[in-house]
Amino acid sequence: MIIAARAAFGNAIFREIVIVASWSIWKHRNNIIFNGESLSFNKWRLCFFQEMSLILKS
Repeated sequence: MIIAARAAFGNAIFREIVIVASWSIWKHRNNIIFNGESLSFNKWRLCFFQEMSLILKS
């Protein structure tokens, strides 16, 4: 399933996107557990785009 998704995506940074998405989920999960934040797709999305911007700048 992952190989098919990578082929359908057609971009060289597929692996980085998956890793950053997973990292963003982990960070958001920790904020929920340790900082009492609420579950929010928009907060996860913001974190994802911030992390991706760091990768794309380098």
